[in-house]
Amino acid sequence: MYSKLIYFYSIELIFRLMYVFISFLLCAFIASINMYYLIFFEIYPFVMYELKKFIVTNVMDLFDVLWLLVVSKSLFFIFPYWVFQLSKFSSSGWYLYQIEFFDKLFCFSFLVVLICLFFVHFGLLPFILSVLTTWEINKTNLFDIFVEFRVISYIKWVLTFRYFLGSLLFLALLLMLHLWFLIKINRIYFLIKYYRKPFMFGILCMLFLVIPPDNFLQIFCIGLVFLTFEIVFLFVCYKLCNKKVF
Repeated sequence: MYSKLIYFYSIELIFRLMYVFISFLLCAFIASINMYYLIFFEIYPFVMYELKKFIVTNVMDLFDVLWLLVVSKSLFFIFPYWVFQLSKFSSSGWYLYQIEFFDKLFCFSFLVVLICLFFVHFGLLPFILSVLTTWEINKTNLFDIFVEFRVISYIKWVLTFRYFLGSLLFLALLLMLHLWFLIKINRIYFLIKYYRKPFMFGILCMLFLVIPPDNFLQIFCIGLVFLTFEIVFLFVCYKLCNKKVF
């Protein structure tokens, strides 16, 4: 009996993985056809501030750029379909309320991450580039500083920064929503009150590994993380006070 169940579930898993792989190949094919649009989309924050020069030191740099863009975009676009197949494969062992909770949680988190990635790409990245590439020297004309980017280094940094930030935000949203709906608010208050500093330290360490070593950007990240934890803690305290009153 158990061997038959393992066999049928293995066959189903193989077929679902094949669907995901075929979808990845189709996305990669479409992305390779529209590679110029992909390159323009990635360098748009760079073009906004009239920094229109890239350095290519090797012919293979262009091939590496196209390879990175095609693979990264294909993986990004098949991610919802992969989660859909995973949920359908696991739904046979879940209750109906678990399936509904997972679907709503994933849709909400993924939508928020998409909005944040849109803001990062068209708002935060151009701002970071303008800060890092603007050098104003007052009261002297001894020398000028011209900043130029290697295209492969720029693409790697942008992809790493954006996807790391998106993945971190997505996992943080999933964890926070799970804690909010599945754990009592008293436990959330206890975790934030006594383990807030370790959480903040871990998040900042991961962020500092990705972001450039710019003082303004690091101070901004510290303030943002601190403000987020303080707002969540204030909201939890407000909910606890209302719960005690009513």
